[in-house]
Amino acid sequence: MARAQCIGWTGMAAGLALTLMGAPGLAQPRDNPLERARHHMELGQDAFTQGRFTEAADEFVNAFTASPFAAFLYNAALAHEKGGDKAKAVEFYRRYLEADPKAPDLAEVEVKIRALLAETPTEPAPGESAPGVPVKVSEVEMKSLISVRTNPAEAEVRVLDAAGAEVSKTTGPMAATVERGAYTIVASHPDYRTVQTSVDVTPGQVYIVVVEMSQGAFLGFLHVRTDVPGAAVYVDDKAAGQAGETPWGNVLPTGRHRIWVEKPGYEPIEKDVDVSIGDKQELALTLTRLPFGTLLVKANIPVANVSMDGEPVGVARVETQAPPGAHKLLVTAEGMKDYAADARVEGGRTTKALIRMNPVPSRTSAWVTLGFAAALFAGGGVAGYMAYDLNGELESAHNKGRLADDDPRILEGFLWALGADVAFGLGAVVSGLCIYYFVRDPLPPSEGKILDPVDFTENPWKTQSSLPRLMVAPLVAPDTAGLGATVVF
Repeated sequence: MARAQCIGWTGMAAGLALTLMGAPGLAQPRDNPLERARHHMELGQDAFTQGRFTEAADEFVNAFTASPFAAFLYNAALAHEKGGDKAKAVEFYRRYLEADPKAPDLAEVEVKIRALLAETPTEPAPGESAPGVPVKVSEVEMKSLISVRTNPAEAEVRVLDAAGAEVSKTTGPMAATVERGAYTIVASHPDYRTVQTSVDVTPGQVYIVVVEMSQGAFLGFLHVRTDVPGAAVYVDDKAAGQAGETPWGNVLPTGRHRIWVEKPGYEPIEKDVDVSIGDKQELALTLTRLPFGTLLVKANIPVANVSMDGEPVGVARVETQAPPGAHKLLVTAEGMKDYAADARVEGGRTTKALIRMNPVPSRTSAWVTLGFAAALFAGGGVAGYMAYDLNGELESAHNKGRLADDDPRILEGFLWALGADVAFGLGAVVSGLCIYYFVRDPLPPSEGKILDPVDFTENPWKTQSSLPRLMVAPLVAPDTAGLGATVVF
């Protein structure tokens, strides 16, 4: 892990000295050229250490494009040299010298260029032991960059190496190409006390040093990260709005600060953090899911009663909290078929249930046929009674010897008996039809779709390949006709 050290002192005018090395997990402000350069420098260093030298060189060039400092060109040349591309190495070493004609390693780089080109000069060149025999250059490391910004901008900035020798000196913002080692940065201004800080430089890093000479307080750097990125970070005054999202980092005045970290679906975190000048303060947090989730039920009719685990929870569209696990969902509505299903709820997430309630079929035809059957049975009973009564009279007349063959009651009794048989037969047929109308169900059952649980911040509709749509079609049945509307998921 990269390390940044800060040491400073101040008096009445106070000051700040802060060094910051980029960490790969730190959010990069892409609108800052130097931050973009640092980001590409980190990517190049990772590729370099893993032996992907061409990729490393490309990232160093990207860093130079973002902020044209010679150190990036030197590192690109070194990456090409390590990768065996001597021509590219020579090209970028030359570009390095063009970008920094007063480079302290000018002679050494020129020797490297001749060694790569395998030139054979007639006279010994500086740094060569004999004509045509290039000096063997020792193993070198990537260069680093120290960038210093001051407030006020007119402050004089000096960079000193471990021996106290001056590496760079300028007024206002500056950048110095440096190698591994310990350096001291001194910022001075006639109206403020002098501020100094030390930096331990490792190869292939970008160090940003902010010297705030006018605030009257030291600043430190706080980096907040969470195992689930995208959590809102609030600092000191929550009402002022969020400072950013994790991973988040920024400079803060030294001292104690109140930090809130919140993300929908997770327990909020509130912590006090002591920020001091020195090593970058890391605050690594683990977010915990809420101990409940929500079940959101939506139906295709305006009034649908929703119950969960046998307890009513409201009328759809309804959203209710529930502990994690499987729950029994029941949706009912007057004139509609019930819908029952298991719904899985997860902590800190929303489970959405989309229900299409289908109507219970009409029983009008069944009741009409029941009436006909009852009438037929009643008529058959009356006719049977009349036939039975006439049959009794005929038997009495026959026993007394008074029954004539052409007695009209014989035909009347036959007709009544025939009518009774027909009525009872038709009644049986209509009764069967009545039973069919009572038990038949031409309409589909109520249907539903239980979506997978999603985070509170997500839109459940967007997790599906298609949205619910309304379909209208002609509806024709033995006992009804018209238009039918249904919601299709």
